[in-house]
Amino acid sequence: MEPTKNNHAPAGKRDRFLRLQSLLQQDPENKHLARDLVDAALRAGEFEFVAERATGLLNANPADPQGLFDLASARIGQRDYRAAIEPLRRVLEQLPGLAAARLNLGLSHYCLGEFADALVPLDEAYAAGERSASVLRLLVSTYHHLGRIDEALALCEANPAPHGADAGLAGAYALVYLDADEAEPAGVWAERALAQNPDSIDGLVVAGTLDILDMQAPRARARFERALEIASTTARAWIGLGTLDLLANDLSNALSNLKRGVQLMPGHVGSWQVLAWAQMMSQDLDGAEASLQRALEIDHNFAETHGGLASIAALRGRSEEAERGIEVALRLDENCLSAQFARSVLIGSTGKPSEARHLIRRTATGFSSRKAGVLARVIERINRDSGAA
Repeated sequence: MEPTKNNHAPAGKRDRFLRLQSLLQQDPENKHLARDLVDAALRAGEFEFVAERATGLLNANPADPQGLFDLASARIGQRDYRAAIEPLRRVLEQLPGLAAARLNLGLSHYCLGEFADALVPLDEAYAAGERSASVLRLLVSTYHHLGRIDEALALCEANPAPHGADAGLAGAYALVYLDADEAEPAGVWAERALAQNPDSIDGLVVAGTLDILDMQAPRARARFERALEIASTTARAWIGLGTLDLLANDLSNALSNLKRGVQLMPGHVGSWQVLAWAQMMSQDLDGAEASLQRALEIDHNFAETHGGLASIAALRGRSEEAERGIEVALRLDENCLSAQFARSVLIGSTGKPSEARHLIRRTATGFSSRKAGVLARVIERINRDSGAA
């Protein structure tokens, strides 16, 4: 969530800036005119001009809060978020109730990927009653990035109506509901985001992911490709394309796209899961194990990771290790799909293919659920190809 880079401001905004600049030259003591000029310069993308004026104020008075705030605003406009943090902290030392300074400090940390630091001022702004689309979007996304899905979900549910027409906020809500395994509200918010902005990246990604789970592959692919046209570093779009390739048995492209996705989003457990199953399908058990170990580092209590590692052990013929992994996975989630797959491999390897087929069919009963969706279909294919049935 970054401010718009305004190197080519609309002519009207630049004309107003130039006009006010000329007027101030004629009336240099006019404080109201000077303030209007700075505001116009920010809107016109004249960030270096604002920084120079703010520096002049601060040379005369290093603690001047307006100069500090304007300098920070200019640095944010230039996307130099690190340089914005210190002046904003100094503003808040003098004016702790200034909501705009809190928001900009949270934004700066957020854009630097410092989500724990972003959370403090954003939480303060929310506690003080701020409910703007900008505050809600940043706060929800920050909780999401920190893996605190329950808190993010609570914010979405506590603020269901305000700013519902804001595409950015709707997209942020859609992503939270998606990762909370709440497909229906995820779809609703994705539709809202796309209705307001057909190029909403979050909206495209969430809608595309739900399309995969509904097996609408062409529509999903079009959405992911559009997201990447807009922003080539959209990790979830690469994961989405890799998943589609995987389901189409195009393992080479699947691995390439999934690896690109996890490089861009290394903290997302689900992405490592899909990559691991792609590697299993490619008979790269070492690679799959390494991917699942990465997933385990992120979240030690995710059942599918333990089930996946048990599956690898089963495929390698290490039955005792597999059984231990299955036990852990089922203790965490009695419906763990990968644990069921691991058990089916073990059953098949003990000369009881009829039992394995029964288990696979029972596991497949859940394949139509959106929550199971992609992982279940991948497991089904590996199960079939492994010869367990």
